[in-house]
Amino acid sequence: MFTPTEGDTATGGQGSPVDGITCDPTMSNNYHVHVFLGVYVNGTQLALPIAIGMQNPGAPSAGFIDTASCFYHIHTHDSSDIVHVEDPDPNNVPITGTMYTLQNVLDVWGITAGPDNFGQFNGPVEVFTSGQVFRGDDANSGVVPVSDLTYWGNNPNTVPLYSHEVIIVEVGPTYPTSLPGVFFYLEN
Repeated sequence: MFTPTEGDTATGGQGSPVDGITCDPTMSNNYHVHVFLGVYVNGTQLALPIAIGMQNPGAPSAGFIDTASCFYHIHTHDSSDIVHVEDPDPNNVPITGTMYTLQNVLDVWGITAGPDNFGQFNGPVEVFTSGQVFRGDDANSGVVPVSDLTYWGNNPNTVPLYSHEVIIVEVGPTYPTSLPGVFFYLEN
């Protein structure tokens, strides 16, 4: 089982702007959406690192980090595979719109992906998405069923980050025989 290193890699966001995305001392709620990014390598699900997009993250409390010297507008607080998109200036993008792609997440994290690799893992890549545009907090009790997933292609970089989007990246040659539904937790 892969145990990811906390935070960004040496080539990822280390406090300097990445793709024009700054690392700010506080998080914003002007535009705040959640995206699920599930990564499977040869059929085994891997956890995303805690504190992607955080510079000098604080200690986790109950597995959740909410302090850092700065936060990129794209970050993870825990290893739930939920990516938080919290932008202070949504440029009039509605909550049903999108501001970023998976490429931006990967650039902040400091990994590359393409048709034949996802970070350090090599093999044919298949990407599935829910095409999920925000349906409201009570839609399906926050669950996105696996039946909502459709084949995106083999390039994960171009997937848009919509609210409650489910993105599954599979690196083969062996793929999982089934995928679970995804539950989006609500924040207070």
